Amino acid sequence: MRPELPRGVRDGANQIKEQDVELTGNRYTGGGWRKLLATRRGTVLVAAACAVVAAVILVFAMSRYRHNVNTENSPESVFVASGLIAKGTSGDAIASGQLFKTTSVATKQVTSGAIADAAQLRGRVAVADIYPGQQLTAADFTASGGLPSELAPNQRAMSISVDAEHGMVGEIQKGDHVDVFGDLESGSGKSQQFVRLLIANAPVLKAASAASGSGLGPQNQQNNVTLKIDDSQAASLAFAADNGKVWLVLRPANASSAPSSTTASVGSLASGSTPTVPGGAK
Repeated sequence: MRPELPRGVRDGANQIKEQDVELTGNRYTGGGWRKLLATRRGTVLVAAACAVVAAVILVFAMSRYRHNVNTENSPESVFVASGLIAKGTSGDAIASGQLFKTTSVATKQVTSGAIADAAQLRGRVAVADIYPGQQLTAADFTASGGLPSELAPNQRAMSISVDAEHGMVGEIQKGDHVDVFGDLESGSGKSQQFVRLLIANAPVLKAASAASGSGLGPQNQQNNVTLKIDDSQAASLAFAADNGKVWLVLRPANASSAPSSTTASVGSLASGSTPTVPGGAK
């Protein structure tokens, strides 16, 4: 019989055996993949798994590629200049004058910042010439550039001097619309005086202020009013302002037609019809 070891020695030996078994098990688990790849069957299974993963990645990539191609080729509406839009042209004039056309182009051909809504043109002005066929973009415009930005190509801004009575100073405001009459004289010695409608429905760009003006007294004070007119009307208004008097007649907001009477003289007043009162009643 073997001599029995002391209890302390036996406990130490048992702990060593348990640690050895644990380490052996860990080595076995860590080498599981190596053992699997060491067999033909294991190699085939791993290769098949890798092929499935690669196929999934390829299908996903192809799907994303097709999606991107379809997106790039999908149509998108943009504004394209229908003619030359000169530098300084206001966005409001471009919109009201329909100086552009809506065109459908592929998404990949859309210029960055392309405009497709007329609301984006309001209160803005072109910073450079925009040529026919060119897409309108946000970079082509900046914030309103003063009076020029409020004018169409065939419009002009013109200031005239009026006194308090003829110009309704303090009553007419920016944004109002007025009819402009000229009080002139003709004939030899300018003995034949007459009044004639020069411009109907002229927008007021800048109104005269009762506090502004020049002169010695209220009746002599001259105040400047700036009107938006057509280029063909500028010469007539300038002549009337320099050689006679100009009357500004305030129009109501719902007025839709020119005054029914456009000329008056001594002769027409002397032989005219029965006088009328405001509202058209006789």
